[in-house]
Amino acid sequence: MHSVIYVSKVADQFDERQLEDLVDQAAAINAKNGLTGMLVYNGKNFMQLLEGKQRRVEQTLERIARDERHSDLVVIRQLDDRPRECPDWSMRSFTVPLTVPGSADVVAQSLPEGFEMDSRAIFTSFASMA
Repeated sequence: MHSVIYVSKVADQFDERQLEDLVDQAAAINAKNGLTGMLVYNGKNFMQLLEGKQRRVEQTLERIARDERHSDLVVIRQLDDRPRECPDWSMRSFTVPLTVPGSADVVAQSLPEGFEMDSRAIFTSFASMA
């Protein structure tokens, strides 16, 4: 299994309704392509874990990079031969408010049991950014 985690900057006019649409679209496309993952949104940035067959992940990442709802996509981790960390989620999303203390705890408690320690650290660190 191929696994990618990236961060990107959210477009200025992005809102909660668009997030719902984005997650619904991603879940449908991911399910069709055998991909799983999760998306965390903090009002300014996205962080996403995307996992599946390498070719499908890379194709999806290329499509995501062209999406105008965000910019400045940076891959922060890319691994092969790793078990799925979100096997039951074609796409799950979390919104993490930047101004609320304890956001990292909320995300940490919501992560799947099979989440690797490094993935858990990456996502809880993102959730704790102010």
